[in-house]
Amino acid sequence: MGAPADEASLTLLLHVPGIQPQSLSGDVGTNHYSLHFSSATGTFALFLQFPPANRLASPESSISVTAHSAAIGLAKAPGSTGLWEKFCFGLDASALQERLFVSEENVDGFLGTVLCPSFCSQSALESQPLIEVLDVTEDRIQIRWRTAI
Repeated sequence: MGAPADEASLTLLLHVPGIQPQSLSGDVGTNHYSLHFSSATGTFALFLQFPPANRLASPESSISVTAHSAAIGLAKAPGSTGLWEKFCFGLDASALQERLFVSEENVDGFLGTVLCPSFCSQSALESQPLIEVLDVTEDRIQIRWRTAI
């Protein structure tokens, strides 16, 4: 059963089999979340950046590891609840790509994203991305890695 749509939290679903739970090391910042972990196949990293108005509460609200994935709950800070519009992702803060959260309110925004200035560093677009965002809804981001670092 999935978590109910909760405008006060955000769930990351990491599609990596065999994650070693003790290796999960996350850092919750005001507008970012960085994560490192290991599995049988290698070491992985993830960096998420959110716009200044979208603030996170520290620490993670939940961490759950299964045989094929991990789910990490991030709590939105008071005053930052509600639907968030976009985020940036990458292996680290130096090369990020932007994605929009899919909601009824911003579906029309997909048509204008190429014209809007981005708060992300766009250098990741020049290389083959190692991280693939599979699905984004109002309260959930699903991610998988093409290869380990």
